[in-house]
Amino acid sequence: MIWKMVMVNLLIALLGTACTSTGPIRSGQFPIIDAHGHIGASFKSTMILELMDKNGVSKQIVMARYYPGPAGYFDLPGDDELALKLAEKYPGRFYPLVGMQRPLLTGADKWTTPDADVESLIRETERKLASGKFFGIGEFIVRHWAYSSGRHAEQDNPIYSELMRRFSKLAARYDVPMVIHMEGYPTLVTDFSRLIAENPGTRYVWAHSCGRSKAAVIRNVLSRFPNLFCDLGGMTNVGKHYGSGWPRMEEFTSLIERDGVFLPEMKSLYEEFPDRFMVGMDIAHAPAMRSYSRHVRRFHELLEQLSPEARAKIAEQNAIRIYKLAR
Repeated sequence: MIWKMVMVNLLIALLGTACTSTGPIRSGQFPIIDAHGHIGASFKSTMILELMDKNGVSKQIVMARYYPGPAGYFDLPGDDELALKLAEKYPGRFYPLVGMQRPLLTGADKWTTPDADVESLIRETERKLASGKFFGIGEFIVRHWAYSSGRHAEQDNPIYSELMRRFSKLAARYDVPMVIHMEGYPTLVTDFSRLIAENPGTRYVWAHSCGRSKAAVIRNVLSRFPNLFCDLGGMTNVGKHYGSGWPRMEEFTSLIERDGVFLPEMKSLYEEFPDRFMVGMDIAHAPAMRSYSRHVRRFHELLEQLSPEARAKIAEQNAIRIYKLAR
């Protein structure tokens, strides 16, 4: 009897330790990894952690936003050191990438013919990856639609370029993924396919439901390229965000859900490729953290519509594998 009581107490202690390390999971929830997160100097780490714990988010992939916030929107930029400090302060909860939302990468000429500043960035990125403290590179802003004014708001950069070829080789060398923000223009999809084909050892994460592409386009590229993955960052239809078709939509774009129900063609896609998708909240600006819970709740509602196997992989397991968080 005493032996049984000791074993029970030990089990309780171990479970308590597990909850502390990943954040408490509320009744009726399943754990989620936020595989598309951002950080800037205006974010409050205690608030982020509180919202993660409240909503059953076990970990977050963090990308520094070097851009300033929109005009009239008090939101200071961040940097990789800020992301690293967050990861060190809360071990096992935050995993930083080497951030690429940088003003110095504004302009297609920087991508086709890297200048001295870009060459310095490439060397700096290699040093950071060599430290073992960073888990990827990104997100690279290739084709981005403006939701504010300023020279960094609307971006149109070449995906098949010297810059992306250099970083692709760097990512393969250090066995880390590259996160790409690129609206799914057909010509860009063709150019991206060329880059992926030439770098089979590089893991690419095409953010925002593969550029908000239609299911047939996503199925095509996933079928052709086993090293391509897709995050659903910001794709929940709960406000003015990518998931609601804002800032705009084009003929080639598609939502993933309507009123909390997966579109049938998207649901079929997730069941067909359960190993290739991850979720993400994509809160890029500190004031928008107030909507964090709504995005997580919607993802819980949506993922409940999938088979248990697909749900577990897309909610958490894929992010651990793709970003090698276990290391």
